[in-house]
This record gives sequence, structure tokens and C-alpha cells, in this order.
Amino acid sequence: MLNRRRPNLRRRRKITFLLAFLIISILISPFVWRMNRLRQAEGVYDVPRVKEELQWWEMHGGLFNKLETIKDAALWLELNVGGEDLESKLAIYQDEKHQFWLFLLNLQKGKLTEAQNVLTLLDKTPLTQLGQGLITMAKGDIEESSRILAEAETDWKTMPKHAQVLRHLTLAQAALIMGDHQVTQTELEAAQNLEPNNPACLSVAFDIAIVEGQWAKAQEFSRIIMTQTWYPKNTMFETKKGVLAIHENNTQELSDSLSALKKLPQGDACINYVNGINALSRGQLQEGKSLLERALKSGLEGGLKADAQKSLDQVIERQNADRVLRVIVVNNAE
Repeated sequence: MLNRRRPNLRRRRKITFLLAFLIISILISPFVWRMNRLRQAEGVYDVPRVKEELQWWEMHGGLFNKLETIKDAALWLELNVGGEDLESKLAIYQDEKHQFWLFLLNLQKGKLTEAQNVLTLLDKTPLTQLGQGLITMAKGDIEESSRILAEAETDWKTMPKHAQVLRHLTLAQAALIMGDHQVTQTELEAAQNLEPNNPACLSVAFDIAIVEGQWAKAQEFSRIIMTQTWYPKNTMFETKKGVLAIHENNTQELSDSLSALKKLPQGDACINYVNGINALSRGQLQEGKSLLERALKSGLEGGLKADAQKSLDQVIERQNADRVLRVIVVNNAE
């Protein structure tokens, strides 16, 4: 009799366990579904949907909001759209991923010293080397940045996908400044293949169109970027948009870009740069030269620094040629 009861007891326990598992699965299934939606939105840089999903979690997530996945998604959102006290939120983490995010935040704000300080705290990894290449680019040493980021012995593929994209885009910008258009396109395509929806790919494509004088493409890219209303204004885009407005003779767009630059890091230097380019376009060589020199002295960074120096060199070369021509004309007249 006792032997008959034991199998029945085991069966009841098994049924009870299965029922409990089924009930728990039903209860958490909406959260699992929502978690997948959040990850998918983040993976394709659908920022508005990430924001919507996080709002749902805030209202209904309860204890699930303590999960690192939810916390990281909130930090990722703030890093892309801007957030209050984001430095302090990231600084509490000591792992490489969050420290690198803090490094990128400082770099975006033009705080190169703070960015370098964060980088020195990280272990020597490909991610650290990427950071060094980015800082070198920001300082205007384009060739050295390209050398660091093209190091063949470094296993770049061990980095997270977004970091690999950042490396390819930086190499594309460096190649563009150095006049290697084939490498520029190759690196941009490599970034787009990894993350086709990454808005940084679109921004670099816009920069390339401006530098190469592909004004119709530049206009198209500019319109697309401006439809991303969540995307915070940034110095590079507003500066290049100002250059595009000069070419299009669009005084309203130029005024809007200059107004936006006043509120951004390195804004004064970029305003001098844009005004310098505008003066040169009107044939005011000396005014353009003075403004470009002022921009460089104000601490212009990265590709803009290289562009300004190149334009300044061309002005000086033009002025020297004009002086020589005037001397020749005077001598011939005598």
C-alpha cells in the first residue's frame, strides 16, 4: 500500500511543479516580450521606441527595473539624447564598458583632459587603443590617429560592435582629410555593414558629401538628420550645415547654424571657422584669413582643425601669388 502511494505523491509533485512553472511563465511573459522589444529597438537605434519601452518599464517593471539590461538601456538613451548628471551616473561604474561610455561623453563635450583621465584608468585593450585614436583625432593629429586605429596587430574584432563602427568611421574621416577617397568609402561601408541604422554613419556620410562638394547629397543627408528630432545638436553637424548653407546661399540656415553653435562645445571657434569660409566664398581673403586664424587659436579640434589649416594655407599661397604677380606687373611697367 505504501509503495503505491509514493508514485502518486511523485506524480502530484511533478504536476504541481509544472503548474507553478506554467503560472510563472504566464506572469513573466509580458516582461520577456517587452525586454525583447527594448533590445530590438536599441539594436537598430530606434531611439523613440527605446524611450517608449523604458517608460513602460518605469510604470510596470517593478523590481525588474533593477536588472542591468534596463539600467544600461536608460544610460544608452541618455548618452544618445543627452541627460542630466550623466557623468556622475556613469562614474559609479568601474567596468570597461561604462568607463568607455564616460570617456565618449567627455569627448563629445570637448573635455579632452577629462577624457584622457578616464582612458588612463582602463586596462590596455583594443577599446583603450580606440580611445587613444579618438583623442588624437580630436587634437587634430590626423595621421597619428589613422596609424593608431589601423594597427594590424590589434584584434579589433574583439571590441563591441558599436566600438568597431566608431573605429571605421574615424578611419573614414581621417582618410577623407588626407585625400584618400577610396579608403574613406571602404571604411564607411564597413561601418554601415556592421550597423546600417547607426546615426553616426549618416553623419559621416554627410561630412564626406560636404568635403567632396557633393552638394545635392549633402542636402539630402542634412534633411534626413534633421528629421531625427531626438538627435541632440552637435558641433560638427551644425558647422558642416553652416558650410552647406553658404554654398546654397541660404542665409536663414546659416543664421540658424551659427545660433546653434553658440550653445555648443567649441562653438566660438566653429563660428569663426564658418564665418571665415563665408568670407572666402565672397572673395574677402584677408577677412577670411583673420577669421580662420582666430578659429585655430580658439582651439578648433579634429577634422575641422585640419580643414581650417588647409584653407588658411591656400589663402596664404593665393596672397603670396598675388604679391608676386603685382611685382611682375610693376617691373614690366617700368
